[in-house]
Amino acid sequence: MFFDDHKVLHLNPAQSSFSEKLDRNLKRHFVKPGLLARSDDEHALFVNITGENDLNTYFFKIGIDSESFAGMMKREAKWIALIFIITLILSRFLGYYFARKISRPIENLSEISTDVARGDLTHFAPVTSGDEIGELSTNFNKMVEGLREWESVKKIEFELEKGREIQREFLPNKIPDLPNWEIATCFYPAGQVSGDFYDVFMLPDGNVGLVIADVCDKGVGSALYMALFRSLIRVFAEQAIYCTGPGPTKISATPVSIETISSSANDQMARLGAVSSTNNYIANLHGRECMYATLFFGVLNPSTGILSYINGGHEPLYVINAGNIKDRLKPTGPAVGLMPDIIFKSQKIQLEPGDLLVGYTDGVTEARSPEDEIYTRDRLQSLLTQPLKSATETLERIKTNLFAFIDIAPRSDDVTMLAVQRASV
Repeated sequence: MFFDDHKVLHLNPAQSSFSEKLDRNLKRHFVKPGLLARSDDEHALFVNITGENDLNTYFFKIGIDSESFAGMMKREAKWIALIFIITLILSRFLGYYFARKISRPIENLSEISTDVARGDLTHFAPVTSGDEIGELSTNFNKMVEGLREWESVKKIEFELEKGREIQREFLPNKIPDLPNWEIATCFYPAGQVSGDFYDVFMLPDGNVGLVIADVCDKGVGSALYMALFRSLIRVFAEQAIYCTGPGPTKISATPVSIETISSSANDQMARLGAVSSTNNYIANLHGRECMYATLFFGVLNPSTGILSYINGGHEPLYVINAGNIKDRLKPTGPAVGLMPDIIFKSQKIQLEPGDLLVGYTDGVTEARSPEDEIYTRDRLQSLLTQPLKSATETLERIKTNLFAFIDIAPRSDDVTMLAVQRASV
């Protein structure tokens, strides 16, 4: 229904998409169908209320004039606009508040992480909540603690590497080249630093000092004492005093050629006094640390092949010739440094042409396999009794067999070997 220009009501529905849409929507709220009528100054809804027995058609009119409707819409629009503006402002402040609450801890974490990336590990992220941000800060702090520990470990490793380099300087960087003699060595520390050491050095009288030793304990402490033992043996051996007549005479510090070596055994025996001097020095000055070393010290006359030695609690050395074990140089006294004024007995042997002297530390015989089996002396002796051409070949064969035996098992002790062979005639 609609009003025409003369305000006459027509029954035909108005052809308006808006009217049709409104009509469809209104039908949802009224039992009987309704029609919309409109004019320039009025909007009206006519609902058909005609009964079944009515002779005429009756409509219920709901109308509102355009001005009232427009005024109502304006008032509603003002309130809607005001509510919208207030909501927008509140949303802006609430958004800023929550954004700052979330972003501020992240910004702090970012600043601290930048300092950490530069190497400054003195800062920790504040944990101000128990949510995901707080958990992130907690995990970040754990990471910083881990980096601190890692940095400490790296510093220790750096210091140990420096100690390793210094310790290697105490080992002879060049073995004396003696006519008709071959000297070979093998040194594999279990860690960065070692308590084992060997030494081969020329003495002022032309004799040769041979040392292989194992300081008790492991780590930095044993490495420091290794350097002390090595230095004391050298110093006391080079400054040895022996009797050649009515009074004591110092051996000249000027090196002499092999041809001028004295044939007197007193030279060698006097040099062996370095073991007793070293023992007294360690026991008297450092007895509280209870540091000692098993030590073999021999003085070899290259021209005669006579070897005078003291074995202070060390593993027996083997003298081998043509696959046969000729002799075992067993301990002649206790370990060095246990207590002062210990008497160390000296022994003397003759190394004949073809004889091979082999010394080692207990890191060889006590090495363990992945199955926790011990290498043992018997296994070592079986290798020494096989035909071998040189001292170098002997140590190479032992080393290859030993490390194949150890395989992937962790090494708990240093491996040190020394071999001296007199050339065959």
